[in-house]
Amino acid sequence: MIAHRPKEPNFHLNHISFAWPKSVLKDAQGNCVGFLMREIKEGKELIDIYNPKRRKDLKLEVDWRFLQTTALNIASIIEAIHISGYVLGDIKPQNILVNDRALPSIIDTDSFQVRNPKNNKIYRCPVGSPDYTPPELIDKDFSSIDQTEVHDRFRLAVIIYQLLFGGQTPFAGKWIGTGDTPETNELIRQGLWLYAPNRLMQPVERTIPLEIIHPEVQRCFLRCFNDGYKNSDLRPTAGDWVKALRLAVNELTICGKRDSHYYSRTYGKCYWCDRSTKLGVDIFPGFVKAKASAVVKSTPQPRVINHHVIGNLLQTLTGHSSGVFSVAFSPDGQTLASGSSDNTIKLWDVRKGNLLQTLTGHSNSVHSVAFSPDGQTLASGSSDNTIKLWDVRKGNLLQTLTGHSSWVPCVAFSPDGQTLASGSGDKTIKLWQVKSESSITTTNSNSNNKGLIICIAMSGLFIWICFGVDAFALFISVFIFVLVLCIIFSQ
Repeated sequence: MIAHRPKEPNFHLNHISFAWPKSVLKDAQGNCVGFLMREIKEGKELIDIYNPKRRKDLKLEVDWRFLQTTALNIASIIEAIHISGYVLGDIKPQNILVNDRALPSIIDTDSFQVRNPKNNKIYRCPVGSPDYTPPELIDKDFSSIDQTEVHDRFRLAVIIYQLLFGGQTPFAGKWIGTGDTPETNELIRQGLWLYAPNRLMQPVERTIPLEIIHPEVQRCFLRCFNDGYKNSDLRPTAGDWVKALRLAVNELTICGKRDSHYYSRTYGKCYWCDRSTKLGVDIFPGFVKAKASAVVKSTPQPRVINHHVIGNLLQTLTGHSSGVFSVAFSPDGQTLASGSSDNTIKLWDVRKGNLLQTLTGHSNSVHSVAFSPDGQTLASGSSDNTIKLWDVRKGNLLQTLTGHSSWVPCVAFSPDGQTLASGSGDKTIKLWQVKSESSITTTNSNSNNKGLIICIAMSGLFIWICFGVDAFALFISVFIFVLVLCIIFSQ
């Protein structure tokens, strides 16, 4: 570890992101008896930061922007550690300290799983913490398991969830299944969280809802706890969290009523004011503003045209049984397609709000949908690693495109509709030639050319029989000329 230290992501801020071993301590005989690590000063344990009661007792001035920035910085530090080939293993709030600049420091690095790059020998992480252990490792002997960063991805998601949702865990709510509420580890083992497809765990009144955060962060949670439960490789990487949280932090705006309230522009209103009014408890108490600040003035305001506010709710479309990941309008704007984690695609009549049809065929969540330029074909990308093409009018499956080794979060048609692009979690983009009406016309043209060639050949045989060899030789020359023309026009 001393010889292969990860890159310090916050070096430019003069900050220590991880208490890394600096040197070895040896006795008079040269035997290793210990090591020196940097001391992390003026840091509070992570639970003191995200838990409202402990935050209040310690009189810490922390708002939602501070918490999201902390989550972003934790993800960037863990990304740097993973890039260097280490697995943290025991990720828990007690092992993360945070200063007053929202800069975290990870301690207890001597429990990391370490791979010696010279001989590939692995020194395992023998410890783990309940409530943060991924389902596939519950009740396993850590001292006999070679872990990967995929296991850290689960632990990181739980930490980020607690930071963003006031210390709440994704595995706490109202149990509506049979029997007593299972222990947290059992809920994790069965993939039962607040937004699982089976909905056996329901939010309660004090539950902070998933929809208040940026859509990209929502997708990361759904990928980790839903898609990632079935396939651990689908869990977002630390780098994925960095990208999503950076977008989220940039979309935060300050409330016009309280200086301690931040909310996401994508949500559109201050959830914390609504929650405080409803429950009588404000987890981000601050001062009521006497007048709007400069920050509030920079918030985009609704456009007014002819004195009518643009942005009214037109209608709500319901029908999916789980989260909706993607939507797309048809080129004429009359049809809306929606892809969901219930593994289906639904087509809606935009004007009437009616469900036109449900497309089924994917075996996992549908993350992306796109209409062809003519509106006749719909492409969909899924966590089942496939892309499917659908006939919009008939609702039939036209074709399944396979080749990606991970989920497909985006698809797009070229302007001429002849090429489909797909982006995947396998870090590749693939271009596909897709069938169109023109290709059908070409096929018919080829069939006609073949019929013409057969007719000409039969005519040649007749000429040979009736008029002899010389006439047949002339016919052959004409036949070859016609054949060349047929080939040219068939291209």
